[in-house]
Amino acid sequence: MFDTRRFALALVAFCFAIPCFSTDMSESSLRAADAEQMRIIVDGDAKAQAAFMHPNYILTGPSNRVLRKAVVVDMLAKGRMASDRFERVIEGTAITGNVGVVMGREVVQPATGSELGEKFDTRPLNRRFINVFIFENDRWYFLARQASVVDTTCK
Repeated sequence: MFDTRRFALALVAFCFAIPCFSTDMSESSLRAADAEQMRIIVDGDAKAQAAFMHPNYILTGPSNRVLRKAVVVDMLAKGRMASDRFERVIEGTAITGNVGVVMGREVVQPATGSELGEKFDTRPLNRRFINVFIFENDRWYFLARQASVVDTTCK
């Protein structure tokens, strides 16, 4: 027989175990939210991306265009952001008020058919990134991102 009370308790525990639903506004929950953002991109999970992004989400990416939430979610759903490899190293975090910032470097190998694959081919790309999150309603939302391809041949 279905135990509604046990199910409700499990659901509450599950929501608090997921980083972006955490009521704890800390560096560890911010890092967990950033890891969830990476998981969403790697998995191509457009539904989770739409829920995780703030309504005012904005992005300046390696394609050198400013994009809003609806366009980014659509691109993810259509495989236009797909990659064969994605690694991220966080070099710094900061929380000011209810805004969290994560910065660092990434190596992304665009998949064939992705927007970056068409622009840069499918070779590994070294990038610098900034992810901005906002803590509202007891959880982190993905608010903004900037990512740039960097030339590794510089001295």
